[in-house]
Amino acid sequence: MAQQKTKNSTNGERNWSELPQDILHLFSKKLPDISDFIHFRAVCKSWQLSVLVTNPPQQLPWLLERRQEGENPIIRFFCLSSGKVHTIACPSSCRVRLYGPGGRYLLAYHVGNNERYLLNPLTHDQIHVPFINVLGSGFLDYIGPDPIEGSHIVVISGQSGWNTRCNMMGFWRPKAGDWVNAEGVGCSANAYYMGQYIRNDRQTRITNVIDIATKKMAYQVAPLEGTNHLLVSPPIMVESGGKILRLFQHYEGEQCHFDIYSLYFGDGKGKPCWVKITDIGDQILFLRFNRGLSFRASNFAGFKRNCIYFVKNKQYLCRYDIGDGTTEVLPCPFDSIETWFVPSLV
Repeated sequence: MAQQKTKNSTNGERNWSELPQDILHLFSKKLPDISDFIHFRAVCKSWQLSVLVTNPPQQLPWLLERRQEGENPIIRFFCLSSGKVHTIACPSSCRVRLYGPGGRYLLAYHVGNNERYLLNPLTHDQIHVPFINVLGSGFLDYIGPDPIEGSHIVVISGQSGWNTRCNMMGFWRPKAGDWVNAEGVGCSANAYYMGQYIRNDRQTRITNVIDIATKKMAYQVAPLEGTNHLLVSPPIMVESGGKILRLFQHYEGEQCHFDIYSLYFGDGKGKPCWVKITDIGDQILFLRFNRGLSFRASNFAGFKRNCIYFVKNKQYLCRYDIGDGTTEVLPCPFDSIETWFVPSLV
């Protein structure tokens, strides 16, 4: 290294290994693809020590596709920011159903032994989800990371008796270690925000807001008048920029359209209600099935605000512009898109 310094100094060249740590940190935060972050840290020992693997740049979700090549499951990821496709072998996903979208983890269900766990398909890291038999044939539903505690949340819903209506939910966090049950609150939470779980009752059209601290119903929000025609399919629930959004997706001919409502709490004295909106501000949504993820557009160069990315018929990646109400099919190298996954190395 000493010889290299002398040579660089003589030739007037910069020794890149001696860049200040704050400059390296700034550079690393501008990398749109986490694979570039890995290569960045591999340049030299100095860069690796200056930029920790636990502090990567914020990443947009990747699209995930699984293929079976012989006995080996292959997972492919498509990064929208860079246009790159990454392929890894993932034996831990063999005979497993994956549920998302998810940040850092997806919910995995093994069809052979019924084991359920959170899986990071990039690192193969697993967190076992304990079995719960209180709810009989309950359905396990992954919600995502808790923005306050940082741990991940799994919800189970089911019936308290044979052939009865679902009326119980169980909530689980890895840090807590055990299930917390709540009775009389319906089933299947669709979104989580600030210690509350939000779900839609498909029969009554009512939105239930459940306080996990008290294990009781905090609010019941009546559907907005004139929206029954939108409830042919389940609404999509997502937390976005500190708001809970309820989206209805429907088609007018070949064009997809979204009706968007925000849960308005007012001054806290009145009952919360749904308010129709036509702008989600500096946010972009990534949707799959009945939930999604939200990110601030200004944090990612080249991405337009007030847009929705979604998957149509498991084959087409689409972008919906909320402002002008148009849908565009985007280039995607995958034949069968499974879900969104936010890449993480830890």
